[in-house]
Amino acid sequence: MTIKKVLDNYLLNPMIYRYVNLVIFMVYFIPSALNIENIPMKISFVWGLGVIAYDFVTKRNMLKQPYWLILALLAASYLVSVVTNYPYQFPDTAINWGYLIISLFIFYAFDTKESKQSVDKKIRIFNDIFIYATLVLGLIAIVLFVFNISYRVPAGLGTFTLRQGFIGSRLFGVYTSPNIGSMFGYVSVVLMLVNNHFKRGTWTKFQTLYVINGIVQYIFFVLSKSRGTQITLVGLGFMLFSIAVLLKISKKRKLTSALKIWGLGVGLSLLVFFSVSRTVEETLSYVPSTIEVVKYEASNLFNNDNDTEVDPDQDPDSEVEEKPAPPTFSRVDLRSDEGGELSSGRFSIWMAGLQLVKQKPFFGVADTDIYRGIETTNQIDESQLSDLDISELQRASGNMHNTYVSVLAKSGIVGFTLLAVFVVLILKDNIVYMLSGNFNLKNPSDQLYLIIFVFLLSLFVNDVVENHLIMNNRDVIGLVFWTYLGYLNFVRSKLSADEELA
Repeated sequence: MTIKKVLDNYLLNPMIYRYVNLVIFMVYFIPSALNIENIPMKISFVWGLGVIAYDFVTKRNMLKQPYWLILALLAASYLVSVVTNYPYQFPDTAINWGYLIISLFIFYAFDTKESKQSVDKKIRIFNDIFIYATLVLGLIAIVLFVFNISYRVPAGLGTFTLRQGFIGSRLFGVYTSPNIGSMFGYVSVVLMLVNNHFKRGTWTKFQTLYVINGIVQYIFFVLSKSRGTQITLVGLGFMLFSIAVLLKISKKRKLTSALKIWGLGVGLSLLVFFSVSRTVEETLSYVPSTIEVVKYEASNLFNNDNDTEVDPDQDPDSEVEEKPAPPTFSRVDLRSDEGGELSSGRFSIWMAGLQLVKQKPFFGVADTDIYRGIETTNQIDESQLSDLDISELQRASGNMHNTYVSVLAKSGIVGFTLLAVFVVLILKDNIVYMLSGNFNLKNPSDQLYLIIFVFLLSLFVNDVVENHLIMNNRDVIGLVFWTYLGYLNFVRSKLSADEELA
């Protein structure tokens, strides 16, 4: 095997790079005192820059993707953001830029000369890595809930701790937060639908381990009380309803008929889903106490502690140590601690982030963690910030919990506008394709295309209260998003080529 083939097939292969980063990024969201992901992340970062450089001098796939020029301008714009904010947060902002171009020019890029069968096989492996990892992590989380286990692990270079297990009336599992774990579960279920199609020709047929994973992730969703995932599911239903109605109308169906069919179907599905979830939640809330009662009864049964012998030498007037009261059946409290309003307590963080935009409107501050390791910075004028703004920016530690605010604050109006133009053009391409005469919802492949598209749109809804899709380093959901956005482009290009040949 020649050196070029080794580089193309292994060392500098974008898909293998996706596999490795998927594992590293997932470990990053499993906090521990070991920091085992630290060195692999650094190696992977340099490796990614090498993959980009190799592609640029060989195949140039990055320059063959839809609207690559806009993405190149976005990368250039953000580089200006980094330079104009030097030396503040440098080299962290330079690393941010590196992760941005890795997302835009590796994760998003596919080789249009490769066969669809080959790419589908690689995507299937990518999906299974994620699915089986979330299955294992979900099972561990459920065990922690069943036995009511909670603990804390050091994070942030030991400056604070992160909750783990079942704690604070929510299931964290081994993730950094219930929201992350719940969203991982949601993504894994969608990827199962994709793999069903690849493996069995239809997205509706599940293998046994997939069924188990679906059950595990549903239980995690119920126990996590994740407001973000709930909003995402509602967004998924709304997007599916809107696009399905649009497709029906394009096929010369009456608007009223389409609204009735899809409106009732999606509405009832969401209603049943959340109603059943409340019942499941109530049932699960008694599981930890049931386990305690079973353990207590089993201990009494095998140890025969009921018949206590009296020591003849014991002083009859001495106090006898009382046994603890036996456990009883009771429910654990399951509730969200994110705040009562829709933003889940994040609104003040968003407002503080927008104050940064006012100070650096055109190219932003490059990194919203302006209080990283220090109490003040000359990068911004603190006198223009209220005490609440400063407090919220410190509390957020750079996470604006909103992609749109984050992009505005980091890259300014210029970067935000470029990204918005790219998103609008991509939306246009996908909608035009689905409205074409060649798109047929009775075709399993087209059904899968719709599922992936609606899934990607639902992530935009999630990013109203979270920050995953872009300019957020080492993010699993961001990796999945850009990979699947590029995959849809790849599928359209193949279908367009087939139509030209026909």
